[in-house]
Amino acid sequence: MCKMKSTFGYVLILLMTFSQVVCGQKMTQMEIIPGKMITDYAPSHFVGEERQIPEGYQKKVEAEWKSNARLMPHSKAQSTAKSQILITFETVPSADVKAVFERAAEAWSNVISSDIPIRLYVQWASLGKNVLGKAGASAHARNFPGATRLNTFYPIALAEKMAHRNLNGDGPDIIASFSKDYPAWYIGTGLPKVPSTFNASDGQIDLYSVVLHEIGHGLGFIGQINAEDAGTEAEYGVAGIFDQFMVNAKGSNLTDTTLFKNPSAALKTELTTKENLFLSSPTLSKNIPKKVNLYSPSTFSSGSSLYHLDQSTYGVGDQNALMIPFIAQGEITHQIGPIVQAAFADFGWKSTSIVTENYNDTEDIDKDFVFEAKLFSDTLINESSFKLMIAVNSSISSAVPYTPKKGLGNSYTVTLPSTKTSKTVSYYWTVNDITGRKYTSPAEAPIISGTQWGSFFQVNIVEKDTVKPQVVFGNPIKYMFSSQLDLPLPSLYAVDNIGIDTVYLEYSINNGAVVRQGSLKSTKEEFAYNQGFKFLQGQLKAGDIVRYRLVVKDKAKLANVVNSPSSGFYEFVVLNLQTAVKDYATTFDNTPAADFYLKGFNFSQPAGFTSISLNSAHPYADGNEDFENGSAGSDKFTNNDAVLLKPIIVRSDTSKIYFNEIALVEPGDSGENFLNEDGSINRNFFDYVIVQGSKDLGKTWVNLTDGWDATKESVWLSAWNKSFDRQGNSTSKATSDLYKATEIDIRSSGYFKAGDQVLLRFRLHADVGANGWGWSIDNLNIQGPKKSLTNLVLGTEDDPNSLRFELFPNPNEGTFKLSFYAKNPGSNDLSVQIRDLLGRDILTEKFNMAGPFLEKTYALTHLGTGMYFIEVDWNGQRSVRRMLITK
Repeated sequence: MCKMKSTFGYVLILLMTFSQVVCGQKMTQMEIIPGKMITDYAPSHFVGEERQIPEGYQKKVEAEWKSNARLMPHSKAQSTAKSQILITFETVPSADVKAVFERAAEAWSNVISSDIPIRLYVQWASLGKNVLGKAGASAHARNFPGATRLNTFYPIALAEKMAHRNLNGDGPDIIASFSKDYPAWYIGTGLPKVPSTFNASDGQIDLYSVVLHEIGHGLGFIGQINAEDAGTEAEYGVAGIFDQFMVNAKGSNLTDTTLFKNPSAALKTELTTKENLFLSSPTLSKNIPKKVNLYSPSTFSSGSSLYHLDQSTYGVGDQNALMIPFIAQGEITHQIGPIVQAAFADFGWKSTSIVTENYNDTEDIDKDFVFEAKLFSDTLINESSFKLMIAVNSSISSAVPYTPKKGLGNSYTVTLPSTKTSKTVSYYWTVNDITGRKYTSPAEAPIISGTQWGSFFQVNIVEKDTVKPQVVFGNPIKYMFSSQLDLPLPSLYAVDNIGIDTVYLEYSINNGAVVRQGSLKSTKEEFAYNQGFKFLQGQLKAGDIVRYRLVVKDKAKLANVVNSPSSGFYEFVVLNLQTAVKDYATTFDNTPAADFYLKGFNFSQPAGFTSISLNSAHPYADGNEDFENGSAGSDKFTNNDAVLLKPIIVRSDTSKIYFNEIALVEPGDSGENFLNEDGSINRNFFDYVIVQGSKDLGKTWVNLTDGWDATKESVWLSAWNKSFDRQGNSTSKATSDLYKATEIDIRSSGYFKAGDQVLLRFRLHADVGANGWGWSIDNLNIQGPKKSLTNLVLGTEDDPNSLRFELFPNPNEGTFKLSFYAKNPGSNDLSVQIRDLLGRDILTEKFNMAGPFLEKTYALTHLGTGMYFIEVDWNGQRSVRRMLITK
């Protein structure tokens, strides 16, 4: 098995996080991660191994249909709650389908309150087997202004409601998909009154019920706990707000790591013990007389377990049936229900928020310092309890209260008079509602010790600031092409205690005059600054070396400056493209160095092999150069590239790439796909190899096919798993009999068409985890006639006693590679004879093979142009091929 490693893909940070260390306290900034989807709401009449429903459920629905007992009213506003839900359709459906979505959105908008519009993105698509719909938050956020729990992820729509500001720009807050393939949707815009309008026997499923359910997931009926269906452990990166209220039958919280380690088999056991999983919160306890059962089948189902109410407890006809995992034919569930509304209230949909900020340090010691906060509440507030707690040059435990002054609207201020001296001010805001529930900003303040993060704000008012900016820059470019004029660089991330003043880059060409270019602050990512080179026509030529660094200055009166890199310069080489060709072929034996740019690759003959090929390092190194955006430099990777400098003119008759390869490259987690649903590369796929193309001079690279690893071939995976070192790295060495044929169509991605000139590169992507022997490529053939993996084959499936072989390439200049593989070798005696047209012996060789595989390169460049014959003898079987030498 492969090395266990961190699951970066699940908690990949989209919005850069920095931690500011001030007087020993570490303060968190807001963090956003991608959302999690719930793949669920299967129709009960579907039969599948993951979709088992309680026995007799469908019959119960049909019985209640006949009695008309399950016709329920629409959800109605139970308070003055009101939200705006904006729907975007990927493909605009028919008017009656569109009306269903709009009516469901209106129902939710009447029971939740937010002053930030909620953006719902709807896909009408083909889904997985037995799935009617799936949905989730597009992202989750933690430690945002207004959060009530520290280091807890909230669905983005809820986080925006509590922060009272847009946190993810114009992107959707909820992404929901619905099966376009289900043949019997009921799409009535009003409640059915008679069976003829909604026929269970015809398999009809109420679309409105399904849409209402899926929106519920996106708004908050979702969490962060993961468990593979067949795995032994459950885990979570950081708990979600739903998870914080999940308890077992004993009332123990499942995110309490003193009771249940994370990850652990014990945690999964708790999740798969029947009638052991409950949702418990203050409002639920007050308003719901019985424990709230969550769905926890003994066989974990990633599409249904945890984030649904129990099917047996809240079945058809129950006012809380909306969030159960299944729906029956003819069933209508149009109530959002008291359980969901009570739980959502405690998650934060009915809460108090103190929205403020952690101020930058300042050098204005002569000025009074003004603290400001905005107070929002869905309940009644005890106004006399609203205080700003301040500690000057002392522990936060000794903070004293200041009463805020009411300003315009819901704005409040506290002024701290100047003392004209340097000082450190620690502070937090606090208020109680009329029930006595306490709210603070930052969340859970003041936590002084015993946690990873300190939970209070600090600002330094100093005469002279000497704190340097924190800078993270990854993905430094390694090469470009001389025909490029604009060369973008990835974002640099910078944060400073007093604020960033300027960010710019300096560069020189071949150590010439230094050129300075400014940088613009990103409008999409907090702390991000976008850099880019702009060259003049003819300014660069092949072989030039461009050296550069990034300079960051803060806003101090005497600026603190940080360079990236801290010393020296980054550098990249300028490459020149060769004349475009319609086809390209090489065995690599002549070392085509001029045709390729290599980074992390070489032309070599690996130990135990008989000819030269294109190879990564053996073993290849773990990722150690660049970093995934948003990882603050901790999640490093390395891209090893072999770039073909001859653009390929895509042909209309054939656009295939053929090569032989061995890929002993770290396998990803079991069952993980190369791409996520949004098209991004899945970080849980770990290391991979891939072939990419570009038709815009390297600005944009497109995957010709999904990446792959050692799991592509069973013999590769077997070889990978033979031996490991203590760090979990595979120490197995490849042998030439592991070569397998690969075929890729340049046009298969749909991005390239006949006539395009396409650059090609071969990439090995290595992350920070385990490594192994690596990648080897031989007999590369681009858009030429297809060649077999082995040119000599004994015992094919069609004729097990035949002897066949092919030459590659043919015709040639007298240099060719002959490969032999015997499935059933028997005797290992083999002879090769080469003769001219007159029958004269040019070369005779005999081999006593140690194994079934032989690879031999012949260089007969001294022979003249003409026809020659190659005869191979294997235990009395003979096969002859003609070879044409052209010069």
